[in-house]
Amino acid sequence: MLGFAALVFCFRFGDAMVATLLGPFMTDLKLSTETIALMKGTVGNVTSIVGAIIGGWFVFRVPRRTAILASGLGQGFTFIPYWLAAFGIGGVDLLWGATIVEGIVSTMATVALFTLMMDASDPEHAGTDYTLLASLYVLVTSAGQFFASVIADIAMTETNVLAGYRVSFAIGTVLTALGTLALVFVLDRRPMPARIAKVWRR
Repeated sequence: MLGFAALVFCFRFGDAMVATLLGPFMTDLKLSTETIALMKGTVGNVTSIVGAIIGGWFVFRVPRRTAILASGLGQGFTFIPYWLAAFGIGGVDLLWGATIVEGIVSTMATVALFTLMMDASDPEHAGTDYTLLASLYVLVTSAGQFFASVIADIAMTETNVLAGYRVSFAIGTVLTALGTLALVFVLDRRPMPARIAKVWRR
């Protein structure tokens, strides 16, 4: 379970880095409070619901490996538009598109990971196992938020606040992809806990 917990950390860390900076990023882009609330609040919540529905359908129709690989890498690709926006490319239209796609795909990745966490939980004490893994998920989120904020603060300059976002978004995107590949690489060779082998490839 410790090894599996480390894989959960890897899978989630990059996503947490990017997600935590989106609100401040939009503020520094001078978007209005109303636009941010609509984009990340109303639209973000709706896309999360859509992503949960699609993710739930997807994860039970393909092997867990496929669900994790597709949604994890897809999640990483959805961060690229934010990185481009930090260079002044695309404007508000790009942010709207990124918000919709990222909201759906990131939730699909969360559904796939949470399903795998349920698979990993021992039936004899599944509640305890899953609670511990879910707690780790929250801790990873906090760690990713802290790391992203530190990186952004270091990288930004007095004349270019957006420089910090560029670096954090780039690192977060790469770590999301690497974390997904690491999880798949390890579980391909050694399903852990062993009960994951029952659902990993079928």
